[in-house]
Amino acid sequence: MQTVQLFKSYSAGRRDFSGVDFREAWMPGLELNQAVLQGADLTGSNLSHSSLREIDLTGAMLWRANLAHAQMQRAVFVRATLIRCQLRHSDLQRCNLAEADLRLADLRNTNLSYSNLNDVQLCYANLSGANLRGVDLSTADLTGAIIDGVDLASCRLTRNQAAALGVDIEHSSESGRMLAV
Repeated sequence: MQTVQLFKSYSAGRRDFSGVDFREAWMPGLELNQAVLQGADLTGSNLSHSSLREIDLTGAMLWRANLAHAQMQRAVFVRATLIRCQLRHSDLQRCNLAEADLRLADLRNTNLSYSNLNDVQLCYANLSGANLRGVDLSTADLTGAIIDGVDLASCRLTRNQAAALGVDIEHSSESGRMLAV
């Protein structure tokens, strides 16, 4: 499917684009709210500044994709591959990222508040300035993750994770309480 066909089909009311191949596609500013792109290949695509609210990207390949400044509230990324994905300044509030692979992802200043991050891979991801309010990271792999300036208010971490990240659980956040499990 070509980009033009996608726009026409979406405008005509189609929402299911599962399995589409949009590798290296240039689509900044795209509006594709409530679409289904399960298993889609968006490797290296540019979707920066896009509106992708409530989109379903279950099992999608987003390796090296640019989703910077995108609006993706309530999106589903279950088991999606987002290795080296650019997500800085994006809004991922209340998203489902369970079992997603976000190794080396750029999540600087990203809003991940109240998102599902169960069993997510965040190895060497840059989370500087991210909002993780209400997020349970107790099953996430945070090996080498950068957390400078992260809002950990009401965030759940294991004591081992907190120690590995150099976070003092007893004096963690003035705006809220970090929960150690």
